[in-house]
Amino acid sequence: MAEQMPAWFIHAVSDQVHHLSQQKVQKAAGAVRLKTGVTGKTWPFNRLGKAAMSEVTVRDGDTVYINPAQTKRRAVLRDFTAYVLIDEFDEVKTMTAPQSEFSQMLGYALARQYDDLVLGIAGLGAAGAAGTAVGGILGLATTVNEQAESTSTQVMTQQVVNGSLNLTMSKILDAKKLLDDADAPDEDRYFFYSPSAMRKLLTDTTVTSADFSTIQALARGGFPMDATWCGFMWRMSTRLPKSGNIRSCIALQKMGAGLAVGLVKEAIVSDAPHKNNNTQVGIKLSAGCVRVEEELVVQVDIDESV
Repeated sequence: MAEQMPAWFIHAVSDQVHHLSQQKVQKAAGAVRLKTGVTGKTWPFNRLGKAAMSEVTVRDGDTVYINPAQTKRRAVLRDFTAYVLIDEFDEVKTMTAPQSEFSQMLGYALARQYDDLVLGIAGLGAAGAAGTAVGGILGLATTVNEQAESTSTQVMTQQVVNGSLNLTMSKILDAKKLLDDADAPDEDRYFFYSPSAMRKLLTDTTVTSADFSTIQALARGGFPMDATWCGFMWRMSTRLPKSGNIRSCIALQKMGAGLAVGLVKEAIVSDAPHKNNNTQVGIKLSAGCVRVEEELVVQVDIDESV
């Protein structure tokens, strides 16, 4: 019998592609105000101040008029792209469908970029401590006063300090109280938390098993997305700002922040004449997020080392 020839051995091939572990969906979708179709480098979210009534002490007296403050919070649109080049010579040597797989991969990247703009972890220079970057729910917010022809920046004012503790029931109740004290609407309240925060919360003896069993938190090892508990819809995110051991979770009412989108293009497939007319697949995004009202947002800092 002839001896097998190693030169005739072949490499096994596969038509399946495994996408490495990554966030694939947009976690912040629907949790903030959304304005699409923006034309311009910024978008103003208009704000109207509070009004108070005056007591009438003189019959047939003059009408007393009020002049409520009218300001704007400015979202600055920032531009992002990602492209993959598919060489035609390589395409004929593979059993996979690279256009489809790369489009899917880029779609995941687009979802994360949305969250980075809203939650404020990346695309703004060094991540650093929350409140030091312009934009996002927790970053510096630009206020525009057109009457005075001036702008100013506002840092976060509502904060639950880390206190060398991870997420606790007390911190959640403190965040809820801050929103309640500001008369924030009861509906559309969200709480963004990290995996470490949920792990600690699941061991908090002040949280009754009856509360958690209602939403099957213990059975699932966490909250299902948008599960309602303690007045919030809960969403886990790995993209929340972090400085050292301190992570900033976010409690907010939907109207407290706004996302402005000028351009979004998913899965652009085109020829690249400058690259031997090979195929390129890409995505584009022009968007910006700003905190519209401090009273509707609470920064809940946790120490993830404990």
